[in-house]
Amino acid sequence: MPELPLANLHNPTLLTLLENLGDEHFFEHWLEWLYQTLLTDQCMLFFCSNDDKVSTLLYKDFSADASARQLALAYIAERQYLHDPNFEQLRQSRPHEVITQHLDDLIPTMGLAYHKRFFEEPGFLDKWSILFRADNGRYYLNLYSRRGRFRDLFSSSQSPHDQEQQTARLLATLISKHYRLNQQQLSQGALAFLSDRERQVCEAMLAGKKAEAIAHELGVAPSSIITYRKRAYDKLGIRSRAQLFALCR
Repeated sequence: MPELPLANLHNPTLLTLLENLGDEHFFEHWLEWLYQTLLTDQCMLFFCSNDDKVSTLLYKDFSADASARQLALAYIAERQYLHDPNFEQLRQSRPHEVITQHLDDLIPTMGLAYHKRFFEEPGFLDKWSILFRADNGRYYLNLYSRRGRFRDLFSSSQSPHDQEQQTARLLATLISKHYRLNQQQLSQGALAFLSDRERQVCEAMLAGKKAEAIAHELGVAPSSIITYRKRAYDKLGIRSRAQLFALCR
């Protein structure tokens, strides 16, 4: 993996991120920055509320996004997070504490089946986890690479550990500040990246409403509800109402 060009941490892209904090387009810029600067091949962001409810906020694989959707669904719907060596540490994290972990640190306590499903099969060589607790709950950011080790990005720095910690705190601050400014996007979770109609249909389904009732409320034909539902399912990588409930726990 190429070394991290430290100058890239102080470029106009960061100004763009700051300008878009709280905006619906923030993550478009943020993900591109992760891909270009931190050489991230897949990004997962989960949220654990103060009552221990776990939900998916974001998943993105830059070469195989369908794979990211499937892994995110498995992690939540099948409660695979209970087998994640980081999860208990996330639950016990202290307010405003930022914790970082690398795959090599976790392998000794990771089950073979979990490692195979979430690392070997999708072809990841490394994962850099950033765990942090804000006032409204705990965020769990996972960056994955197929190209090398994340630690190598900081190896040219005079203080590699300090540089890594500063970068992790920067990422944690950007995420927590964005969701503080955009509480609606936090409450919508993975649905935040659907169109307005797709999200309305999914939210109504999560409330237990049938297609006919949703169509009446939105003033559209029942056939349109089926279309919006199909589009939403395709984007979310799911196929059923049960999977929708599982993803949005």
